[in-house]
Amino acid sequence: MEPFFWKQSYDTGLKQIDRDHRMILELANDLYTVTNSDTDRAAVLRSCRKIVEFTEQHFSREEKYMQGCAYPGIEKHRQEHARLQEEAQRLLLRLEMNAPGSATGLYHVLRELFIEHIPEYDQPFGEYYLGQGKEETRS
Repeated sequence: MEPFFWKQSYDTGLKQIDRDHRMILELANDLYTVTNSDTDRAAVLRSCRKIVEFTEQHFSREEKYMQGCAYPGIEKHRQEHARLQEEAQRLLLRLEMNAPGSATGLYHVLRELFIEHIPEYDQPFGEYYLGQGKEETRS
């Protein structure tokens, strides 16, 4: 595991979505910190719960944006969100049961979010949204 750093290439052009992505990155870095320090298991669990909870809120917010502009790729995007949420929930449950490697697994789901999900799903949506003349500017 290594810390995340924001790259301009992660920008979608949608201010709220980009703020959410930055918050997820910050929470991932908090997880990195607690898993690489002498903190107790409860701190790691709290960190993971925060990530899962905020990411679910983010996906819901993003899907509302998609509904608001009748985004044609909404169903595929929702399926991807559901897959990521399911994986994160599974890892959180494993962590709650004290299974080794669960926090690291969640960290890798977050890495996938930034490396694959944002460029493949969120950026095309941002372009579509902005192309519809919606009131958003680059963050």
